[in-house]
Amino acid sequence: LLIIINHVSYHLFSSLLAGEEIRLVNGASRCSGKVEILYKGQWGRVCGQKWDINDANVVCGQLGCGRAVSVQGSVHVGQGSGDRPTWLDDVGCKGTESSLTECSHGGLKHHDCLQAQDARVVCSVKPNIRLVNGSGLCSGRVEVYQIGRWRTVCDDVWDLNDAAVVCRQLGCGRADSAPQRAYFGQGSGPIWQDDVGCSGRECSITQCPHTGGGTHNCNHGNDASVICSGAVLQKPSLSIDPSYSAFLHGEEVQLTCTLPSRILCNAVEFILYLNEDSVMTVTVGSSQPRATLTNFKMDASHQGSYSCLYRTLSNGKAISSPYSNVTKVVLLQPNISLSSPNGGMFWEPHGPEVIRGHSFSIICSIQPQYPGGLFYLDFSGSNRTETAPAVNHSASFHFPVAEYTDHGKYSCSYGVNISTRSFSSANSELAVTIRAFMVPIIVSGGTGGVALLFLLLVICLVNWRTRRSRKPSTETDQRECK
Repeated sequence: LLIIINHVSYHLFSSLLAGEEIRLVNGASRCSGKVEILYKGQWGRVCGQKWDINDANVVCGQLGCGRAVSVQGSVHVGQGSGDRPTWLDDVGCKGTESSLTECSHGGLKHHDCLQAQDARVVCSVKPNIRLVNGSGLCSGRVEVYQIGRWRTVCDDVWDLNDAAVVCRQLGCGRADSAPQRAYFGQGSGPIWQDDVGCSGRECSITQCPHTGGGTHNCNHGNDASVICSGAVLQKPSLSIDPSYSAFLHGEEVQLTCTLPSRILCNAVEFILYLNEDSVMTVTVGSSQPRATLTNFKMDASHQGSYSCLYRTLSNGKAISSPYSNVTKVVLLQPNISLSSPNGGMFWEPHGPEVIRGHSFSIICSIQPQYPGGLFYLDFSGSNRTETAPAVNHSASFHFPVAEYTDHGKYSCSYGVNISTRSFSSANSELAVTIRAFMVPIIVSGGTGGVALLFLLLVICLVNWRTRRSRKPSTETDQRECK
């Protein structure tokens, strides 16, 4: 059994390493939230059992979110990941790994991790590099934080490749120039390194070759600087799968927000909006140009207009993109109603009541989405189904004379063929009651009751006068009237 588990885990990690995706979900900030990883196209949870600060540090570093400042694992009380599978359990990192997949683990386990035991992290996003004395966020003298102090960088062999790494690390776009000789003024204190030689592809200046050990032959007249283009975030795109806008009840729908271009070396926070309200946030690493923001089974609560945007940091400041395109999601669900043109209908708490002998119509309608289609009216009292074409997204089924046989439940459904797809909605029901003529008056409330008593009083008075004209005895007439 142990061999089988290790074999499965090996393939799990091999798959993740081939195209690793990790994210933080629904955190309070860009670099906090519940840890999830993608395996075989499905996002799954990381169990919080044995989850500690070393594990969290690896996740924060992997996402470009600095170091962990808080960790929540098995002690967390609250709602977990619902029906998401558990992909990793008993994670044991040393804290020095570059990826969560390099850490030891307990294999795939689905049964001993409670839903409230999701692995969660809160990362710091304090950069270890800054620009000083520049004209804006993305220009200035380069300083690196090391061993508790900010240090300048010597400009020997300083060029655009070095500047490109600094601009990328700070989320400041491309490097426009790499000024030397303390272009933005001389710094003070220690000097970090000399002969920095970046290739231009690194994510951090500390990854670039340099003299090492703080060795240099510079003074602050040789402080290196950069001028970056600044970050301009482009509009993302929101896609839906399946690529329709009208869905059946229970049909699975997936929404994905995609960057216009890859943002290197910085975590990206995606935010999903439904009818302009934020409903989900997801933070992904720089290797991921998109985020699957939600995957749900369609019901009425998911109807509306969806959009997304993304956020990242530019020199420590959060910046947001424009909103994406708007994607509308509609539940294909008809409405059913009843009308009686000659007034023979009463609405009661349990539904409409129609007076026997009056005409009535049942109207089926649907929110405008596609032209044409058919409405189907089913009646619980028989196996008969009536069909009518949709005209202006509705159809009327007419009953010229209401009879007791029309008493029962009616249900309306809608079907339409669009291209290669056939829609067929769920049913909407309406209970119809057929009553005799006087019954609605009696049950319709106080007004009907007063009218009935008045009518009986008039009949009694007429009857009394008629009898009195034939028998003058008042006592007899009064007794007979009683």
